[in-house]
Order: sequence, then C-alpha cells, then structure tokens
Amino acid sequence: MQSLTESRMIDLWLLRKGFEPLRSDCRVSRSDAADLRSLARDECRIWYSNLLRRADPELFRPVDISRDPDLSISADVPGGMRVKLPARVVRPVAVKLYSWYAPARIVAAGTAEARAQADAYTCGGIIQPVAVWSPTLRHLDLYSISYSQQSSDELEYLLCAVQEYDDEEGDPIYTFAPEALELL
Repeated sequence: MQSLTESRMIDLWLLRKGFEPLRSDCRVSRSDAADLRSLARDECRIWYSNLLRRADPELFRPVDISRDPDLSISADVPGGMRVKLPARVVRPVAVKLYSWYAPARIVAAGTAEARAQADAYTCGGIIQPVAVWSPTLRHLDLYSISYSQQSSDELEYLLCAVQEYDDEEGDPIYTFAPEALELL
C-alpha cells in the first residue's frame, strides 16, 4: 500500500495521463484558461471516491473503526443492532460480532435479502449473519444477535472504506495498492 498527499497524487495523475514531463523542445499553452492541476485534482478525487465505493478492498486499506468514539451502536432493530457510521466512512467492507460464528454478508437496504431480516424465521442468525447497509441514512443493521448475549454483544471488528484527510491542509490522502493505478 502507498499513501500519497493530494499534491503527489496530482503529480502521479499528470504523469500517467501523459501531461508531464513536458518535452524541452516544445511549448504547450491553452487558450481556454483551464488550470491542468485543478482539473487533475478533480479527476483524482472522483477516481479515489469511486475506488472506495466500488473496488475490491484489496485495492485500498480498509480501516477497523470498531473502537471509534464517533461510532454509535444501539438496539433499535428487533433481533439486531444498529450501527450509525461516522461521516468519513464511505462503505462497510466486513463486520463481525463476538457472538457470530462468521463475518456478516453485507447487503444493500431495500433488497429481498435485506427485507428477509425483519422476520425471525428468515433472518441470518449467528451462523450466517447479515448486515444491511443503508448509505443514505449512514447506518448498518446487524442481524441477528445471539439470544444469550442480546444486551452485551460487541463488535469484534468493523472494517470500512474510509476517506482520510490531511490534518494540516484538509486535503484528501490517497491510500491504495499499486495495482489500483491500472484503473486510471
């Protein structure tokens, strides 16, 4: 994995797209007053956002946020738990409670499998748990909790695609595997 500041990512983007290094025997100028670095910055941000939202987790570094102080966990869901995710989380990648025998299969809200979790006879259970991801509401519903640990079950891990920012500049930090560059 490599981590790049936004300035370094823009340099890499311009190099990979063929805009730099410029030849010494020619001059390039634009008449439309477009700033190539600003355009490259916007393209970098869109590319990285798509990488975090859609790519295989092997192409970026998932972060375990199970002990994050901004994480809100409640028992608002019958037979399950609701985890309200912080704003910097793009999507959950893997989740497991201590009482579960396996990590949960993450499904989108509104699908048939997500609706099946509302019924005690069709929900996932602790052998084949299911997590329902609602991106617009920014929460993850975890089904099902062990009856013996319904009030005390905890997250073993919650791996998420997270957009990190530079503390000083406020610009994004790009962390990805070198293979992700093939998607440029």
